[in-house]
Amino acid sequence: MASFPSFTVADNDFGSAFLLVSRAWDRHRLSARAEVFDVNDNDGTRDDPNAEDGTAFTLAYVFRPDARQRFTVEYLRINARRAVRASFEQPLRAREDLIQFSYRLFFSAE
Repeated sequence: MASFPSFTVADNDFGSAFLLVSRAWDRHRLSARAEVFDVNDNDGTRDDPNAEDGTAFTLAYVFRPDARQRFTVEYLRINARRAVRASFEQPLRAREDLIQFSYRLFFSAE
């Protein structure tokens, strides 16, 4: 991305590797995913540090009572070190946990 003809605003390399295990039976599905990731900040813009590295773990359960409905509950944990946190006087490393619940209604059942 460039704002000016010769000034690079963001130049990042992103890497990620994961292992996904999923099991479906009847109207249920249980999935787990483990991931490692990193972002290398190549542009050297001092006020916009984009470097980050960490791990993530996701566990999800899906129930489909019929073809038009889907209930999902998902747990996500991310452990990451992110350089920009120092700009906000926060620790570089943080653990974040998230639980999501969703309900989807499909208008056409396939």
